[in-house]
Amino acid sequence: MSELSNQQTAARLVEKMNDRQSPFDLPGFEMPVNPTTGKAYRGMNALWLAMQGPRDPRWMTLKQASNKNGWKIQTGSKGTLISFLKTTDRVQLLDDQGKPQLNSRRNPKTELIKLANPVDVDAYVFNASQVEGIPSLKEYEERRAASRPDPMEQLGKLIELTNAKVETTIGEPGYDPSDRIIYMPEPDSFGTPREYQAALLYEVVKFAGQDKELFDPMDISPAEQAKPALAALFIGNDIGVYSQLAPQINLDDVYETALNAPDELEKAANNAQYITDYLHGLINSPEQRQAARQDRVLIVGDVIDYNEKQYEVMSKLRGKDLQVMDKSTGNRFKASPGDGIYASLLNAKIEGLKGQREQNRTAAPEKSENVSEEQDNSMQYEHENELEQEADNVVSFRQQEDFGEDEGEGNILDFSESYEETPELNLNEEAGEKQKSGRKR
Repeated sequence: MSELSNQQTAARLVEKMNDRQSPFDLPGFEMPVNPTTGKAYRGMNALWLAMQGPRDPRWMTLKQASNKNGWKIQTGSKGTLISFLKTTDRVQLLDDQGKPQLNSRRNPKTELIKLANPVDVDAYVFNASQVEGIPSLKEYEERRAASRPDPMEQLGKLIELTNAKVETTIGEPGYDPSDRIIYMPEPDSFGTPREYQAALLYEVVKFAGQDKELFDPMDISPAEQAKPALAALFIGNDIGVYSQLAPQINLDDVYETALNAPDELEKAANNAQYITDYLHGLINSPEQRQAARQDRVLIVGDVIDYNEKQYEVMSKLRGKDLQVMDKSTGNRFKASPGDGIYASLLNAKIEGLKGQREQNRTAAPEKSENVSEEQDNSMQYEHENELEQEADNVVSFRQQEDFGEDEGEGNILDFSESYEETPELNLNEEAGEKQKSGRKR
């Protein structure tokens, strides 16, 4: 984002934090997401969109909304401006005669290329509350809740995949990077399970950030210390952890950075996004996705302890039917999805896997001097593809103006149905002078 855009985003964050209405102050706050791509908005754009008025976290461009059957931007709606760095472009392929190459459908062929000199690109996005025909917020929240994995299970995966282990301490939460240990008080010492999850996530973020050289705990500058809070907010939203509840989190660093160093806030948000990308890449690798799919069904080779007996899935029959053997008697029978026995065996399998993961978390992992190249590459987290998708959907200023009058104002992030005008970044307005530090209490 531009320097002036940074100043406006930072000023809005200071205002919201003073009012205790920022994303850092509202446990369970849903960060902005693009419903047409399924991807969360990133870095400063995520912060900027999160501090607009609508309760609905879904944002999209005019073109993206128009490409959905039955979706239409309401007349009079006003778009909100975001900025990002475009690093790729799509060009048309030409033949030897300089004519466009065509595919089998007689459409021009294109190729994605990397730009030698990345450029800043602006795009206008609209909130789902401004879109006719889109599924309701209630439907979206119900689907998201149903598909969101168990937070503790996700935290367990992060700990395992970062090659760390958790040990109990009578002191404060913390971590030892040399021994790859995360120290946590007993869960019962926290007010609620969500507070324990938030505290654990905050330490995982700091541990991973330092491990990937994206966070320096010895640098006590507010901008550096703001990174874990930002990263915990981003990744916590993804895995269902209310990062705002972490008792050890220091939001004063975020506030000080936004107040006195808006450009440093952008750098901190970018680094926090890289930490998030790394962690997201670990739990969403192809191997992890395949393992997750296998955890939700019975597959050939499964050996399951159930009702004081052991069963083995022997082979696949027609369709989704399976042949299962009772290992104590050798008797074989058919099990199909929807059968009571299938459901019982699957539930026993899932519970067994949870127990195994819990044992793995308490066991000491082997130390590794080098993180695998695959994990290093996971930091990219489809970064280039996401920017390319956004670049393809830039809305022109002329298109923006066609939507007409401003909307009425309302309360900010009050979780009511009313919302304020979705403002543009005013790139012609001078940012105010730096205020004295200290968040209002």
